[in-house]
Amino acid sequence: MLIYEPSGKAREYSPLALNIYSGCDHRCTYCYVPMIRRGVDPATVTRRKNFLETLDKELTKNTPLDQVLLSFMCDPYCHADVELQETRKSLTVLAKHRATVAVLTKGGSRCLRDLDLFRSMGKCIKIGATLTFQNERQSLEVEPGAASPSDRLSALEMVHKAGIKTFVSIEPVVDPAQSLGLIRNSLGFVDQYKVGKMNHFEKRFSSGVDWTVFLYSAVDMLRSHGKKFYIKEDLRAFDRDHILTKEESDYSTLFLKSEKRDTPSSDSVALSLF
Repeated sequence: MLIYEPSGKAREYSPLALNIYSGCDHRCTYCYVPMIRRGVDPATVTRRKNFLETLDKELTKNTPLDQVLLSFMCDPYCHADVELQETRKSLTVLAKHRATVAVLTKGGSRCLRDLDLFRSMGKCIKIGATLTFQNERQSLEVEPGAASPSDRLSALEMVHKAGIKTFVSIEPVVDPAQSLGLIRNSLGFVDQYKVGKMNHFEKRFSSGVDWTVFLYSAVDMLRSHGKKFYIKEDLRAFDRDHILTKEESDYSTLFLKSEKRDTPSSDSVALSLF
């Protein structure tokens, strides 16, 4: 099955997921994928064989009601997608079957070419970005292929102005001050937040961080601006005073909800898919 149920920490992002590509050319140095795809160059992006045809057949047989995330093992708006455009084609198939989709990307403005498609999907889609650095130089060093921090923020603002729900993942946290700054600078155009810490390579990137101070600072900021947010399990372990509410500790509260559907949408964007 192309659409699958993620497990472990990935489950905190979505009940279902779909990887459009094999590989990602953003080459983030904290990425966990190279540890999984041993013996394969993780920066080489390739199409998955018969992907669109298989996805269409799978959704025709059974369109899930739960949110589908794009993507864990690749970035849907990596550089290769500019030419291949498999993400637009995949979203069109998902829209045809009225699936509910969350897109998480570090591609910044590369996602904006699909703004018309996002609009057509209405409440069935939300667009998110992983935010890690305010400092452009550090971002370029650690995430050499990803869009710059300012480009990611600008793209989210444009998506929000188009009436599409937005979210961000504040994880991994390398520099808590920069992560808090990113939250502060995005409050005007981001609807939902997921906040974590550093799950891999913590000794290399985040040694010595006072996670309790970071947690409470983030919570205070988000609460004071009335934002919906989820604190990931690894960071919740530092809630010494037990201040988090049940909703703030329940990852499912940020998932898009779908109503039961019987037939594919007749007004979805028409494209030549295959």
